[in-house]
This record gives sequence, C-alpha cells and structure tokens, in this order.
Amino acid sequence: MTGFTTEKAGKNPTGGAELNRERRTNMRKSRQEQILDEDSPRGSVAGVRHLKNWMRVVLAAILVLAVLLGVLVWKYYMPKTNGQSSSAGSAAALAAQSTEVLSEPDDSWALTVVSQDRKISSSFSPQLVSFGNVQVDQRIVPSLQKMLDDAKAAGYTLSVKQGYVDAKMQESQYQAKIKTLMQQGKTCAIAESDAAALVPPGGCSENQTGMAVTFPSDQTFLSSDGYHWLLNHCVEYGFVRHYTDSKEGRTGLKDDPSHFRYVGTRNAKNMRRLGLCLEEYAVYVERQSSGS
Repeated sequence: MTGFTTEKAGKNPTGGAELNRERRTNMRKSRQEQILDEDSPRGSVAGVRHLKNWMRVVLAAILVLAVLLGVLVWKYYMPKTNGQSSSAGSAAALAAQSTEVLSEPDDSWALTVVSQDRKISSSFSPQLVSFGNVQVDQRIVPSLQKMLDDAKAAGYTLSVKQGYVDAKMQESQYQAKIKTLMQQGKTCAIAESDAAALVPPGGCSENQTGMAVTFPSDQTFLSSDGYHWLLNHCVEYGFVRHYTDSKEGRTGLKDDPSHFRYVGTRNAKNMRRLGLCLEEYAVYVERQSSGS
C-alpha cells in the first residue's frame, strides 16, 4: 500500500548505545559505592582491629627477645668457677662457694680488743679447750675446725702453730725479744719500744683471749696456695688477718701475716667490706649501737 512503511524487526542502533551507557554508569556507581563502603565507619573499625592484631604480634615478639637477652646477660655475668683438672681443684671450687658456718651468734665476746692501750681485763676468762697441740677458746672451735676441714678438702693442709698464751708466757716472750734487740746494738728504751710492736708484753696481747691463732710464718707457707686460700676464705669462718702494715697506726703492731683473729662470721665479713681493723670496727659497732 502506498504511504505505509513497514520496519523490519531487528536491533535498534540507538537503543544499543543507550544500553551500553547505562551499563557503564552502573559500573561506575558500583565502584563508587565500594569505595564509599571502604571509607565507611565499618571499614575503619576493621582496619583498626587489623592494626591492633599486628601490634600484639610485635609486642609479643619484643617480649620474647627481651627475655632471651636477659637470659644471655645473666649467663654472661654469672660468677664462673674455673674448671680444674685435678680432684683437689674441684674441691677448692666447692669450698669457695661455702656460706656462713658459724653455729653461734656473733656476740660481743668475739670483739674483745686487747692492745697496749687496752689491756686485757683481769675478769676476762677464756673458755679453753685443747685443739691439736695448742689451746683455744672453745667457742671458736667449730668455725676453726670447719675452716681447716674445708681447706683440706680443697687440697691444702693448714697447721695451727700457736693458740692461747697466758700472761706469764707472753711477758717472757716480750722480755726475750728485748734481749735479742739489745744484743743487736739497740738501747734498752728503743729495744722495749720495738719489741712491744712485735711481741706485746703480758696483758697487752690478744693471744691471751684464746681467740687468736698463728699459722707457720716461714716464706714457704706464706707464698703457698694454701696460704692464699686462707687469706681469701678466712672471713667465711669468722677469722681476719688482724695485723697489717696499713693498720699499724691503729693496732700498734707490725705486720704479722701468720696471725689470725676470730671475730665472728658476720663481723669478719663486715670488716672486710668496710676495710676496718678490729680496733676500728669495735668503735664503729659501738657508735652504731648508740645511734651516734
């Protein structure tokens, strides 16, 4: 028929282009919504949780490293005992770890000071017992015996050559020393003064307390490992080397490396720590007690 146009069924080019534009628009909106969703509070909370978890892991790792470092430092600075090839050396290492062995408390009797300035009291009476070939105050026997036993276990034999000396014998030794010095050409006055600094007269020697012991004075013993063991460990048993060059002005006596005095374990350790001789330490204790 004229004037009538029939369109063939098929794809409309204009409609297809619009459909594509719509799809692209929807995709852009989807991406924008995804971005907005990530920026939303819900996304922020998830991120914070994630960060906290990582922080916990890092802190745990730091703590583990700190513990390991502490263990390494502790092992490095621990006192080490050198290994010894002999059984005597091993025993010495064990003896070096001895703790306090005093069975009795550190009483005032152990700090009795006797010197030319402080003569022994007439009322002082030592509790004497035999110890080998000498006599000592029985209150020092447990510690003295323990010291000798531990020295033997460490491979060293310590022999006590002198213990208690009564006033009469002490005076006799003093007079004998004066005579020897005078024979060397010294005047009587100088001989008496010099003798008193070596062998105190009767009543002025702590040998009369029964708390002093003397070991061999020969150079062989004084340069031996046994003597060095004695010097290092004597305070662990309540003994101190009383007469030294550095304290002659306080004790009034010349250096005597073989003479050791019992003062009690706690006192001996304090004296070594403070660098005090018995005369100085007795004053220190008295002031501490009085609060001055």
